[in-house]
Amino acid sequence: MSKPKSSVDHSAAAAVKRPAEQDLQFLYLVLDDWENGYSVRKLDVDAFQLQPDDHHEPEPFTEPPLARFDVVHGYSHSIVAHGTKIVAMKPHESSPGIPAFDTATSAVDILPWPEFHMDFGLPLVVSMAGKLFLFVYSSYYLGDPPPPPPVDYPPPEKKPWAWTTIKSPVPFNFNCVLGYAVHPDGRTLFVSADKFTSSTEKGTFSFDADRLEWTRQGDWLLPFSGQAHYVAELDAWVGLCRHKGGTGHLCSSDVVPLDAGRRTTLPRWRILGGHRLFNRESPVHLGARLVYMGGTRFCVVETMWHKNDGEARRKAKETVGYVAPPRVVICITSFAVEHDEGGELRQKSYLLARHRKVFKRAHHICDISDGAPIAFWI
Repeated sequence: MSKPKSSVDHSAAAAVKRPAEQDLQFLYLVLDDWENGYSVRKLDVDAFQLQPDDHHEPEPFTEPPLARFDVVHGYSHSIVAHGTKIVAMKPHESSPGIPAFDTATSAVDILPWPEFHMDFGLPLVVSMAGKLFLFVYSSYYLGDPPPPPPVDYPPPEKKPWAWTTIKSPVPFNFNCVLGYAVHPDGRTLFVSADKFTSSTEKGTFSFDADRLEWTRQGDWLLPFSGQAHYVAELDAWVGLCRHKGGTGHLCSSDVVPLDAGRRTTLPRWRILGGHRLFNRESPVHLGARLVYMGGTRFCVVETMWHKNDGEARRKAKETVGYVAPPRVVICITSFAVEHDEGGELRQKSYLLARHRKVFKRAHHICDISDGAPIAFWI
């Protein structure tokens, strides 16, 4: 009997072509390893060396951070990417505005406060169509800052840079978002949410960034957990699977056509073949995030307890309340998604093992998010 082929391609890593110098992008991690806030770290995924197995001791960060955000701990979900900027949407009340670190220039900008100073639970913040959208009890967006006024005398009155309130009400509770994806048109957002108090809040909704209007698409729900990404080469959305039996795996979904009206059923979707990327039921698992790297390339960033912190982990299980891990291990697995010979999508790994880093948490504050790490490809 012939030996079955492995689902892992050991040689594909060498076949991955590194982008030209001017097109280089990097993985940026935002870590709570600073007592006053968060640190920004940069990793070159293409330069990773294969690590043979998970028993390999994770490497500490040796380089100083690129930048630090002096912001409130426990709100990591409010740190988002917008263009080349990393924006920390939950600064201290005394802050003059919202800090944004520009990865292209290393400059730090100050964005204006929304009218309510970000006093909320789990907001949905999305960058699309050149604007930064904030969906809470109402919807808001922040466009580009106004251009500098011409050099005249007397100088004209300078227009303030401010968030714009959107009249169309948010049709779901922002704390109950299950998954979301931006349509390939670049201006339409699809969001699936669970019920909070009313059955009308459960379903899938779309938001048009040009018309600034919400539309209910149907009672069905996207299969993704968190953000899914459109892959043009596959003409599909790809994200982490939310359904039982598929957690830790990728899944893909057909893109919802915009001119087909309301749907009664969710689009065709499937769990992708390949090994499971993480085990959510593992006692050391903390959270995971899917990062899109362009083309058909992705990486999953998983955070875990350190294997030698078993005593602290046992205390966490036995204690009523939150016990923070003293150290956090970061596992990064990169892979590609492609069509197989039968035309079905499958996951193709080109890193057999995960690259692993570790850092010490600088505080014991509970994070109200789902524990997913903060990671961006910029």
